[in-house]
Amino acid sequence: MKLEKWEKEPLWLKLLTPYLKKKRLPEMKGTPEVNKWVRIPLDGCVAANGEKTYADFKLGSENKLLIFFMGGGVSWNEHTAAHPASLYSKEKNYGFYTIHMDLFSDLKLNTGIFAEREDNPFRNWSKLIFIYDTGDFHAGTNDYPYIAQDGSKRILHHHGYTNYRKGMEIVRNIITEPDYIAVTGCSGGAFGAALLTDDVMDIYPDCKNVLSIIDSGFFPLKGWHDIAKNVWKSPEKITERIHSDNITLDVLQTLKKDRKDKVKILVTCSIKDEGLSRMINYIENGSFTFTRESSIRFQEWLAESVNKFKTTVPGTDIYLFDFAEKSQKKNGLTKHCILQDQIFYDYRIDGISCAEWIRAEMNGKSESYGMNLLEDQK
Repeated sequence: MKLEKWEKEPLWLKLLTPYLKKKRLPEMKGTPEVNKWVRIPLDGCVAANGEKTYADFKLGSENKLLIFFMGGGVSWNEHTAAHPASLYSKEKNYGFYTIHMDLFSDLKLNTGIFAEREDNPFRNWSKLIFIYDTGDFHAGTNDYPYIAQDGSKRILHHHGYTNYRKGMEIVRNIITEPDYIAVTGCSGGAFGAALLTDDVMDIYPDCKNVLSIIDSGFFPLKGWHDIAKNVWKSPEKITERIHSDNITLDVLQTLKKDRKDKVKILVTCSIKDEGLSRMINYIENGSFTFTRESSIRFQEWLAESVNKFKTTVPGTDIYLFDFAEKSQKKNGLTKHCILQDQIFYDYRIDGISCAEWIRAEMNGKSESYGMNLLEDQK
């Protein structure tokens, strides 16, 4: 694949590459050893820019499966397609979806929901992680043409759904009938978890215990249905569920209606989420920047969404938090995502951590936390 000047590997990254390559997980060959992370090569599958892609997997000691969709932005038109988020790019503060994940994706497999801790509710579960490098919330099958920054004609491979199904095909032969499944993800991966929980339940139709955990997967955008249908070419069983500017709410309403008590839906988000506030600012004002005003707008929209979840998706429990984002304290912004972070264990709202909340939910307790945080919108 030819790289243009604006997307070639910088010198500092070239120097780090040999070290990072040594940190990559070994490739899976045959049935993996219990409690050892491996990479699953996804034959015939590609990232947005045509590079080979993969999934990460660890076989657990319990017959339970955690499916995790990594996050990293989204692309929905030609402009966003032409501006990926990459360490190769000089425009590091103006990128909409992640590419070039090969050297870095394996470095965060010991934190948050993946940590080897006694208080991790998923500690002994098998874990399947889908790398996010397709810009389509893991839901696309399309080859999308666009004009790159250098004026050349390019193709963005929105193959998230294709890649996910290939990974599931492989793991389905290893874990045939799990007793419990959790489908989750952060940011773009949270959208993916919402869009694909129903699909996972089709793959494992006999599993009676399914948890869908959505971490920071919200922002309003008109035309989600057309984007999923025409830009990503998501399967019809996904696109037919989308009808408003709140894609996550749309698909989870249908999920709960169709699956009823077979699925439990949990939602977590910070009240002035810095990443999602930035997206709102871009969509509403055309500025891809962090501002206090956009954080207040996001909090207002989040409050509306929470109310809709509580009234239209029966049994949904919510965990809101207000942990400050250090780099954006002057704007009053809060942290983007919790599941992959140390605060998954350390932060508490109403006396309970996110890890403790999820464990309680898995044990039959149903309760929401942090609802009072929506009242202060200064």
